[in-house]
Amino acid sequence: MKHIGVENEFELASPYHTDELNKQIIKLYIGNMSLILELKKIKRNFLRRRKFKSLTNALGSDILKSKDFRMNNIKECFKNRRIATPDTNIIDRVMASYNKAKSNQKSFSSAYQVGNEWLPIYERHMGDVIKALGSSDAAATKTIYENFMREDCSVGLHGLPIDMKEAYFSGNISNLNSDIHLHDSIYRYSHWLNLTENKYSLKDLQMPDYGNPYGYFVNNEFIRVGAEYLHYYASRIQELIQEEKGRKVVVELGGGYGGLGYFLTRMESDLCYIDFDLPENMALTAYYLLSSFPGKKILLYGEDEFNEQSSSNYDIIIMPNFELPKLASNIADLVFNSYSLAEMSTDTISTYIPTLKEACKKHFFHVNHTQISYSLKADDFGIEDNEFSLITKKPALWNMGRDVNMDEFEFLYTRTR
Repeated sequence: MKHIGVENEFELASPYHTDELNKQIIKLYIGNMSLILELKKIKRNFLRRRKFKSLTNALGSDILKSKDFRMNNIKECFKNRRIATPDTNIIDRVMASYNKAKSNQKSFSSAYQVGNEWLPIYERHMGDVIKALGSSDAAATKTIYENFMREDCSVGLHGLPIDMKEAYFSGNISNLNSDIHLHDSIYRYSHWLNLTENKYSLKDLQMPDYGNPYGYFVNNEFIRVGAEYLHYYASRIQELIQEEKGRKVVVELGGGYGGLGYFLTRMESDLCYIDFDLPENMALTAYYLLSSFPGKKILLYGEDEFNEQSSSNYDIIIMPNFELPKLASNIADLVFNSYSLAEMSTDTISTYIPTLKEACKKHFFHVNHTQISYSLKADDFGIEDNEFSLITKKPALWNMGRDVNMDEFEFLYTRTR
């Protein structure tokens, strides 16, 4: 009598049948994963559409009906604007400074290491640029930096809080994502106009195209995304330091890719801009500002001793965060920070704030979250005391075009003694 069950079991266990079974399992798994990913995408778009509808209901339809919104071509907003690095020596300088900073960073406390909100960004997005810089691969570094506005190395420094690569940089931009980008952009431009009381023209928002920027158009003029925000705070800083005599010094903690530094340097002829940041962000700032200002004297970490005379000898100084304690007392006419303090650990904030206050001669100006924070909220940074008084605290409404529940405020403190 034939034992069918046993024979079938042996047949299924044979290499041929095992391979076929594995292929079917893999095919089924891939099919299910594709379905799961598609369902997640549908859910994500549904939630995004619902949020955008509630946003436009809250703010009204003026932006959607405006000429600036209707006349924008989304493909033009995201078209390739890549331009070459103006001098190959820039890449060499950036890599040398970065590697020296990384080597020395290890000997400093946890307050000067990557942490809190930036740790997952580094783990998920910074691998390629860290590898390129760390191995002194000039070609790879150049390729990344010439496209940095669309590369992972600038995640968290600009753009909407969504997957920009999938939603925009792929070239397949849905009508919903087009509306979200343009609504946010035109809102920010309108907010800039209101805050500056029409004192400036569109030409004042122009920035060099290094990094392959995306943005939007007003009256057929391309505006790099975020330029209005950067220009406003640079112009506000210029107003605050205008009465100071002689060469002016502005210190920024966390300069992004160098946008604020660009506008400040362009606006003020006799100024030293000093930026402190994590080595990876420091390197990106160095690339943008070196490319934008070939005629300026720019000091990178490791190229010369950083001391109290440096601000007299250089127009721009870009240092890793662990060089902060070298700042001389009362050297800065103004200290500025945009968002990153609220993204740091309590230990890091309590390390940075006393150092920055000691260096600050007049104004301590920052924009940060008051509710959403990974550690201390902006009200609790510990800036106000018997030496610094809070002069103004007001909502920073830049992100209302994307989130009516935004919690950002700008704080201006002035030294009183």
